[in-house]
Amino acid sequence: MATDSPRPISPAQLRLRRHRIAAIASSLGFIGKVDYRHVYSQTGGAQYGRGTTEMEDVLTVYAEAFERDEDPEDFSLEAMIAHEQGHQILARHPRLAPRVVGLSTGSEEIMASLLGAMMCHQEKDRVMLYAKATAELLEVGQSAEQATSRLQELWDLLVRLL
Repeated sequence: MATDSPRPISPAQLRLRRHRIAAIASSLGFIGKVDYRHVYSQTGGAQYGRGTTEMEDVLTVYAEAFERDEDPEDFSLEAMIAHEQGHQILARHPRLAPRVVGLSTGSEEIMASLLGAMMCHQEKDRVMLYAKATAELLEVGQSAEQATSRLQELWDLLVRLL
């Protein structure tokens, strides 16, 4: 991003953005508050915040998510929201949550990406999130073969638990 702040948008554009993210979050099963902030977050574009209860969970989408969504080579808004929904599932699903307590940040990112890939409606988004999970494993020194094998094991485990 070239500036510290996104370019201003009209109140109508703000309403459209809020409506769009709420619709996507709802279609992916997010439970809780959905918020749009017209600022740069430096977090990739969206963030899940765990509340005391599921209804108090917050999905916050930031301005850069819409900029990234416009780039066909980058993550779509749906993929970003699906990834964050993956974090909610890890935190809230009765069969997953107890198994992931104490999971490292990197491992949680991998699992959230796989869960997001499972939920996405578009093949391109599923591929992008699966690639994100693969990149996380490659960054910690796993070979491509090891990463592929590990991701398949995790995918199969998630399918069984969900």
